[in-house]
Amino acid sequence: MRQVVVLLLAACVLSQVFAAPAEEKRIRRNMIRGRPRGGMKKTPPMSEVSHKINFDTVVSGTFTQTLDHFDSSVGKTFKQRYWHNNQWYKDGGPAFLMLGGEGPESSYWVSYPGLEMTNLAAKQGAWVFDIEHRFYGETKPTSDMSVSNLKYLSSAQAIEDAAAFIKAMTAQYPQLANARWVTFGGSYSGALAAWTRAKHPELVYAAVGSSGPVQAEVDFKEYLEVVQNSISRNSTDCATSVTAGFNLVASLLKTTDGRKQLKTAFHLCQDIQLDDKSLKYFWETVYSPYMEVVQYSGDAAGSFATQLTISHAICRYHNNKATTTIQKMKQVNDYFNLVNEYFGCNDIDYNGFISFMKDTSFGEAQSDRAWVWQTCTEFGYYQSTASATAGPWFGGVANLPAQYYIDECTAIYGAAYNSQEVQTSVDYTNQYYGGRDKLNTARILLPNGDIDPWHALGKLTSANSDIVPVVINGTAHCADMYGASSLDSVYLTNARQKISDVLDGWLKAK
Repeated sequence: MRQVVVLLLAACVLSQVFAAPAEEKRIRRNMIRGRPRGGMKKTPPMSEVSHKINFDTVVSGTFTQTLDHFDSSVGKTFKQRYWHNNQWYKDGGPAFLMLGGEGPESSYWVSYPGLEMTNLAAKQGAWVFDIEHRFYGETKPTSDMSVSNLKYLSSAQAIEDAAAFIKAMTAQYPQLANARWVTFGGSYSGALAAWTRAKHPELVYAAVGSSGPVQAEVDFKEYLEVVQNSISRNSTDCATSVTAGFNLVASLLKTTDGRKQLKTAFHLCQDIQLDDKSLKYFWETVYSPYMEVVQYSGDAAGSFATQLTISHAICRYHNNKATTTIQKMKQVNDYFNLVNEYFGCNDIDYNGFISFMKDTSFGEAQSDRAWVWQTCTEFGYYQSTASATAGPWFGGVANLPAQYYIDECTAIYGAAYNSQEVQTSVDYTNQYYGGRDKLNTARILLPNGDIDPWHALGKLTSANSDIVPVVINGTAHCADMYGASSLDSVYLTNARQKISDVLDGWLKAK
């Protein structure tokens, strides 16, 4: 009997030794049309900031919103989440409304002291509000996200949501009967803030639209041009090394041994497939850390303040003369994953991604499915390598064409969402809002950082003295929205002061 027990124990031990290792977690880290995980308007974890918040004055609620503002026969409503805080309010003060964008909202923007909006609220005696965008976060207007329901997801509907909300809050709180409302937003919601002022000047007195891409564009080739330029202005040696890295990747893709090297260097879950869509999805994975770091470099939003900066996350490795080109690429990749706590292998399964995006439930794919829908039906914003300058710098002009993204619209939502439909929708968006050149409504502030790739679609100059672009040297996406930091450049400090002064002048005008 003892021998049997010993043999069984031995067998058990051997089975543990030789058992197949558990499959590594697959990480899909790619930015989706310029949108990182969690949304483009970055917020630090609430656990980091909650000790500074006066929760006694922060109120959360839901508002009964109309499902279709353009067709009364639909006759349906839904519950829209919102937050408000009157801790800075003074009699006769304005009302500030933060518009939610392509991600969940929280109490952060109305409660955390020291942010641009809350600083301005304290100065102006404002009551602050924040509404969550339909189809994002917990604001779920329909039973699912099927194409037949996604027709209710658009910027135009969101603007009418804001208008209905302003009317309701004005009626609910008598103190606000004569308040001047100012819309705020960042990134997509920065454009929304400006557009809401333009579409409803009778309700919205002024707008501050930070990093708002007010020009829709199918082939957004300028995005990677700005990434290239932003890295180059940090260090020309670094830029030379980065482009050498991308061109080495292009070369290694041509051989079996080269593709094996790339799988190891980028810690890929799968072998690199040579079919067209899989190769392009691989390139998305390779570009993504560089794009995201540049987009938020130096923002006072968690890890982007000091860790995920161009200097620290890219050039620190690319300027190291002691490592090979492929090692530099690997180090950037590994560091980006480490800081973001992406523990696992990088998933480059294109078909798996499409299946993920076709999930019509309000599940894990919710925000990605919603945002891609908006790019397919309104904005484009497809970050391509079509640029004659940036394309070769990133390893080839054909690596990531706009058509690749349009084909994803078709694969995810159906044959009706094709090249012609996307172009028609983008043209309509620019006609409906005026685009960059015909946005002419007064009292709109438009801050943009000039290392932010999205600033290429912003309104950077104006002949109208009451439309005020604020171009901020050396700063990234939505940088002005965060609290002042000892790391801030004089340019950012001066820009926040200009925003404050201009808004103060508008609000004091009779």
